[in-house]
Amino acid sequence: MNKPVTCLTWRHHRMIRPLTIAHTSDVHLIDGDEGENVRVAFTRVVDAVIEHDADLFLIAGDLFDHNRIHGVVIDFVYAQLARVTCPTVIISGNHDNSEDDAVLARMNFGKAGRHVTLIDDAEGRVLEFPELHATVWGRCMENHHPAHRPMAGAPPRTRDLWHIGMAHGFYVDNWGADRSSLITPAEIADSGFDYLALGHVHCHRRMLHGETLACYAGAPVSYGRDETGCMAIAELNPGAPARVVEYAIGTRGELAAVSRTVDKIAAVG
Repeated sequence: MNKPVTCLTWRHHRMIRPLTIAHTSDVHLIDGDEGENVRVAFTRVVDAVIEHDADLFLIAGDLFDHNRIHGVVIDFVYAQLARVTCPTVIISGNHDNSEDDAVLARMNFGKAGRHVTLIDDAEGRVLEFPELHATVWGRCMENHHPAHRPMAGAPPRTRDLWHIGMAHGFYVDNWGADRSSLITPAEIADSGFDYLALGHVHCHRRMLHGETLACYAGAPVSYGRDETGCMAIAELNPGAPARVVEYAIGTRGELAAVSRTVDKIAAVG
């Protein structure tokens, strides 16, 4: 599972520092007891960000399962993101899209720290992190429909900085697919990103088009009880191919067992 994949070709980068990127998506946090195992999984994601000493943490959509989230789960997210010290960038997905009264729009990520940024621009936005010699582009999702193109407006590289993108949508080989929020090989290749952090597909998947390595991190909580949830850890090094590994979070059954143990400890305490 943790075998790395690398780009076959790469530019002669003049970037002066390496970069470790922790990438997750499709967490689908929800309220109540039903969501306890998901909260355990997200805690493990944050643990991995810290353990890998990540320089950048990317959440590529669907942090929440729906926009009706309130109270305890929002406070939980603040607390978890506050544990992270590196720059953290969030975009919305089709489940927590930027509709009126959306959960992400209601949140004050300043409660987690100044290192957390929500990209809430439907036309896309570029963030520059001088200390990382990197830029991150992403765009929020307002509507999940066939006309929506998550990669539309992706900008060219800024100087000699690492060029990183975020998008939430469905990868297809051609435009003719009858699906919403499509992302094509040509769009990936034309973007010129050194790493493209994708969300929407719940299994870990990697695609190399042109010189861009694109990756679906996979969901931290899998569909099947015995399947393993995951995230991605990417490494960018000057003059070398991009690398990414699939990092295991745990099976649904294991996460549920941990959440039951936590509940018992809380009840006794």
